[in-house]
This record gives sequence, structure tokens and C-alpha cells, in this order.
Amino acid sequence: MTRFSRWILAAGLFPAFLALPAPPLAGALDPGRYVVLENGLRVFLYEKRDLPLVHVVTGFDLGSKNETGETNGFVHLLEHAILFRGSGDRAGLRRHGAYFNGSTGQDLAVFEISLPSAHAGFALRSQKDILFGFDLDPRELEAEKEVVLEELGEMEDDPDRAAADRVLREIFAGHPYGRSVYGDRGVIAAATAEGLLAFHRRFFTADNAAMAVVGDFETGEMERLVREVFGDLPRAGHAAAALPMAVPLGKDSVVRLEKDVTEGTLYLAFPAPDYNHPDRYAMRVLVEALGRGINPLLSARLRSERDTVQRVSMSYLEFRYGGAAVVAVKAVPSDLAAVERTALSVLKRAGSENYSKKDFLDPVAEMAAFDFLESAKNQIRFSSGQAEESGLQLAGSFVRHMLLNTREKPGRYLDEIGRIGSGDLRRTAARYFGRADHVVVTVAPRRGGPK
Repeated sequence: MTRFSRWILAAGLFPAFLALPAPPLAGALDPGRYVVLENGLRVFLYEKRDLPLVHVVTGFDLGSKNETGETNGFVHLLEHAILFRGSGDRAGLRRHGAYFNGSTGQDLAVFEISLPSAHAGFALRSQKDILFGFDLDPRELEAEKEVVLEELGEMEDDPDRAAADRVLREIFAGHPYGRSVYGDRGVIAAATAEGLLAFHRRFFTADNAAMAVVGDFETGEMERLVREVFGDLPRAGHAAAALPMAVPLGKDSVVRLEKDVTEGTLYLAFPAPDYNHPDRYAMRVLVEALGRGINPLLSARLRSERDTVQRVSMSYLEFRYGGAAVVAVKAVPSDLAAVERTALSVLKRAGSENYSKKDFLDPVAEMAAFDFLESAKNQIRFSSGQAEESGLQLAGSFVRHMLLNTREKPGRYLDEIGRIGSGDLRRTAARYFGRADHVVVTVAPRRGGPK
């Protein structure tokens, strides 16, 4: 068991949230079996027999969106305590060769375990004991608080991680998503075991959770085992908070962060469709065409106009109550202002770009053109196929969908991606990137040199 990497942490040159693959099967819970236990626990079972492993992922409808000013950081702290300090058979996890990890974000708290399928029963019982039977010694909490506060300090000192955190706080300013997933230093320092356990009891209930089991098993037998292990959990009558949808800023937000760096980084963020919005599929393809994939259009345009640009990346974050499209550009610090103007101009022109070969009437031009649309869709299909190969990622995708989806008939993710046309990309670009309100965060060398 190792200290986890939060989804917002830096991965190489850019924060990890700028390199996430498309969700593998979001919107499709078949083939498999979906059941809801009498206590409200949602369960999806999916046989994947290529390896003798079983993966159990349990998620809770709990993220920084559910915190207040008095509890900002409780989800982060609770995650640490559950993974490394709480009750449960930790020695048994090691003895069975289990991988046990967790992550938290704006919407969800997710915990996962993988181990040989012969020990599937142990995996289920461990998840139940550790997650639902959680207890905590005050002395253990004090030790973990030091770890969390140290992690918070590391984030603040890291240019990319600090910028990523600031981007999300700015784009969702005034909304619960605007709270940092890392938490508030004062709140974490003052947290008590009694307060954290009360917070746990409020949200870690069967009717506020979803679980996916993926791996080498027979579905009927696994359903029987799940019901046997989790069926006696009480139904708590949990009522999900009625949160507002995130609304556009209404004005630009410009932030400059001075750090001990030699390179400059520009972040541009725009309000984008939420997880259940019909535009999410077009936005996913658009972001792939503009800032990801084999030949991203935004990167090509920026590099052709600004030779100081070193690297360009783009990502689309889709949450339950809102979304964000984020561009990151590495460039020479003295040219960041010009790169910003150029990037905004290119994004505004994205509403009139030719993304498909079919957009060209001239056969010669059609033959010579690069098909950004098909390339983007193929890259999404490839990423989805890669994710499907991982039982753990597949289980995580199922859990995320069960907890975030509110549509009666969402359709299969890749089918919806396949229906997107060039006109959809232009309309989506005009709707979201043609806006006057956006977030700009620049990371530049400290004036006067490093501390």
C-alpha cells in the first residue's frame, strides 16, 4: 500500500487533470448486472475473465462540494485516515497481496481494492469493514493531520499543482466546487476525531454509495456474496444535498502566481458542460481535436504564430453540477501575454474551423486536409479501449456513472461520440469558447529571482 496520487496532482510537465483519458464506458452499464440492495446500495457486476483477479471499487457521493467553510478539508483528511490510520484488517490486505487505494475530488470519494479472485470474499468484507465500520483513535488522527498538512504545503510550493488548484477555485468561484479539494489548513489542523467520525457517519452510508465488482467470477455467485456481506448494512435515509448548477463567471478572472521557476505557464479555463449535459460529447471530441491526440489543432496554430510556445495541452473536466475546459501552455515567460492573446484568438476562431474532410467542397483541398474530427474520435475510442483492458479503471468508471448520471436514457458513450459531426464542434466552440468570461492563471518566475 502506497501513498496515493490525487487526481489533481502534477504528472510530469502538466497536472494530471490535463491528461485524463476519456471515460471508458460512461453511460453504458451493459453487459453486466445492476442491482440495488434493500439498504439502497447500488451495485454493478461485470465479468472480465482474462486474468484471475477481482476489482472492487466503492464510491460515495461525497466531495469538496459537500464541505462548508467549517469542514473544508474533511474529505481529504477522512480519505487519508481510512487508507492509512483507521480500523480494519490492514495485515490481511498485505497477506492477501491486495492493492488498496483511494481518491477524492469535487464530487466523489472512491476507494478501490484489487486482489486474486480466489479471495473475492475477503475483498468484499475488507471494503465493508474499512469503509462502513471505520473508527479512529485520536492519536492516529493527529499523526495523519501532520501528513495532510505537509501534503498541502507541498502543493502550495509546486507551481503546476498550485496553479491547477487555483484554476478550479477561480472557474467555480462562488460555487461549492470553488473550495480546494486539498482543504483549508486551519480546518485540518483543528479537526478532532469526534468531528471527523460524525462527518463519516453522515456520508458513508449504503444509500449514499455505489459499488462495482469487475473480474474473474460468476455473476450469480458474486451477487449472492455481495448480498451476504453488505445486505445487513442499515438504510440511513440519506438525503443528498440540493446543490445549484455552476454558472458562468460573468467576468474575466486574471491571476498571476510567482514561483521559483525558469519557464512560464499559461492556464486558460472556460465554463463547460456538466456530466449530464447533451453538449458533453461534442466538448469531449472538440477538446481532443484542439488540444490532445496525434495532431492537435490548437497546438499547431499556436506554434505557427508564437515560436516561444514549448508545449500545449487541453482537458475537459465534467462534474455533476458543472464543467471546465482547461488549456495549459508552456512558453517563454516574457511572451506569456502575447501567447494568451493568441490562444484566445485561436479558440474564438474554433467556432468556424473546418474539422472534417467533408467540410471542403474542393476535392483537392479535401484530399489534402487533415481530418481532425475522425482523428479525435478514433483517439477517444483507443483510450476507451485501453481503459477497458484495466478491470480497476472499468470498475471506477461504472461507479462514477452510477453516482453522477441523472439521465433516464444516457446512451452508450462511444455511440454518442460517434454521432458527433463537424457542425457540432463549431457550435460547441462558439457557445463555450466565444464567451467573454474566462479564467487566466499564469505561473511566472519570481521578480527579483528565487527566494
